[in-house]
Amino acid sequence: MSKFLKVPISPLMGSSLINYVKIIISNKIDFKYILHVIVTLLIVILISPFQLLDKIIFLLKKKKNFDDPIFIIGHWRSGTTLLHNILCKNNKFGFFNTYNSLFINNIYSSLLFKTLMKYTMPKERPSDKIKLDVELPQEDEFAVSNYTNISHYNFFFFPNDYKKFYSEAIRFEKNNEKLWLSNYSDILNKIYHYTGKSKIIIKNPSNTARIKSLLKKYPNAKFIHIYRNPIFVYLSTYKFFSELFPSVNLQNIDNETLKKLILYNYKEIYKDFYNYKVLIPKGNLIELKFEDFRKNPSIYLKDIYKTIGIELKKEDLNELSTYLNNQKKHKMNTYTIDKSTLEKVYKELEFSFKKMKYDIPSKLNIIN
Repeated sequence: MSKFLKVPISPLMGSSLINYVKIIISNKIDFKYILHVIVTLLIVILISPFQLLDKIIFLLKKKKNFDDPIFIIGHWRSGTTLLHNILCKNNKFGFFNTYNSLFINNIYSSLLFKTLMKYTMPKERPSDKIKLDVELPQEDEFAVSNYTNISHYNFFFFPNDYKKFYSEAIRFEKNNEKLWLSNYSDILNKIYHYTGKSKIIIKNPSNTARIKSLLKKYPNAKFIHIYRNPIFVYLSTYKFFSELFPSVNLQNIDNETLKKLILYNYKEIYKDFYNYKVLIPKGNLIELKFEDFRKNPSIYLKDIYKTIGIELKKEDLNELSTYLNNQKKHKMNTYTIDKSTLEKVYKELEFSFKKMKYDIPSKLNIIN
């Protein structure tokens, strides 16, 4: 199984000391991961003085008004990364890079910690060979984990408690929505000020289910929902999580629990998405199928830019042409599934199959 990180540390290494201690003491850690906890704690202690520098710089910065964010939403492995990378090629937009996502508290003391990241992270994602680099666009939920203990991505560290984190950090069933929104606003404001861009693009699968909450803070936010055949999403997510979890989790997890976790997150995310997407103001949501977008992204980019409120110029498309052509050449993973698993997944995700108008894919190796 591929290792996502090269040394025994957790993505929580970018936390504040208080946040890290809160997360560690409030969750069960299996003994085999004690070294991860200790090494990560040492890094957190090391970086804590530098976090004061960040706080001072942000306090001194002049407050500005920014546009409500542009949220790319959709389940993991649905094309969100492809769409995010394409849009972030345009220098009109600000975004979280991989460094910002992990070291949200150390944005202005990056020299030392970027070196640390370059050493500990691979050059590409093991699951799909997508290039990784500290400066490339990244989703922001790990930044949330490192800023507040109310984060959906805590399930990566404590996978057996995946239902608890969904309840606390997406549905806010402990009445902590106001606190989470305040913390999330702080994080986004850091990126606004750091990038100097009035428009920022946020890619975060967990936000697919947070529409109701996000609109309370950002009523004019734009949402770009990209979706894919649920069977391929399930299989691809299983492959991705199987390769990621051994490097980031702090609990043992068996294969059956991992499968249940994936199905649960998918079902609940889309249950909440379809319940609340009607709240998005008219003209602020665009939805597209990954399969169609990958074939001819330039057509859909025109609609996306129109929704965002920016003209897509010919020179913009010309600059993207090489990147888009290379993405078309990217070889997709092939998948095999046994018949009983296929039937179970289809039954569990039937609601999404109908809503998204998908059938069981023909290009699928089904074994008895």
